[in-house]
Amino acid sequence: MTSGNPPWYEIDENGQIMVLEVPSRLKSHPEVIRRGLEPTDPWKVGVVYSTSMLKEPLYYIKILDTDTEEAAIFQQLSRQVDTRNHTIPGELTPPETGHPLLITPAMSDFSALLIEGIEYMHDLRITHMDICPGNVLVADPQIDRRYSGVEPGKVYLIDFGSSLQLPLGPGSQHAITLPPSQFRPENGITCFDPYSWDVYCAALTMQQTLKTCYRNDPPRIACLYADWLKGKERGCKAVCHCRPTARRARQVLTGVLWLVRAWEQVKNVLYILKSSLSPPS
Repeated sequence: MTSGNPPWYEIDENGQIMVLEVPSRLKSHPEVIRRGLEPTDPWKVGVVYSTSMLKEPLYYIKILDTDTEEAAIFQQLSRQVDTRNHTIPGELTPPETGHPLLITPAMSDFSALLIEGIEYMHDLRITHMDICPGNVLVADPQIDRRYSGVEPGKVYLIDFGSSLQLPLGPGSQHAITLPPSQFRPENGITCFDPYSWDVYCAALTMQQTLKTCYRNDPPRIACLYADWLKGKERGCKAVCHCRPTARRARQVLTGVLWLVRAWEQVKNVLYILKSSLSPPS
């Protein structure tokens, strides 16, 4: 690991890590001072901190690992002007000001509607590699307007520390050794088609979201869709066919949503007809 990379810790006089303290190195970073930011709360100790939740606007500050491709991938995705691009708007601090930081406005957690964002990355032959509820956010309607690219209610993907720029696209890329991530594959599998891994993690994210939002009675069709996305992993060493591609998943979801809306309209028409044919009381 390159010297100076995270995690950054605050150490007490006994040499113990003070997990709730913001590293003095971050607080004294020239860009943090110039922007008037006051990081107060750890979100990923040694790596991600936020300003006070009691003071708006709220910002997240991530200490980037220069041994990864995160900064380069974030810059590439940020330059893409496309409604399907779900990369969170933010700012990379200039290299001449010290260790690179990624500063982003706060978002509220939500994991729906992320398939389009994954498909867009896959079209660019980029895989996220760490899709999980904590890395899928939706813009708060009251978001700081300094970030003009933020659309209220739009889903955004964050944390590209494990992301990969691949030579081959979906349907051609063979399995690779998985990097560390929030989710773990079943049956001790260590190699995965990276595009398929993103879809697999999207499925697990949806399942967790359903359990959180609908503790007792989640929508059956949503559960079936998430199960279909997850597939039955067989540990493919070549191109994976255990689950759909992100594009196929988006196409099927579009069809499912159309059918659901159409059925709702049919039910409304049937109700109106029934009401009009019923004898007056």
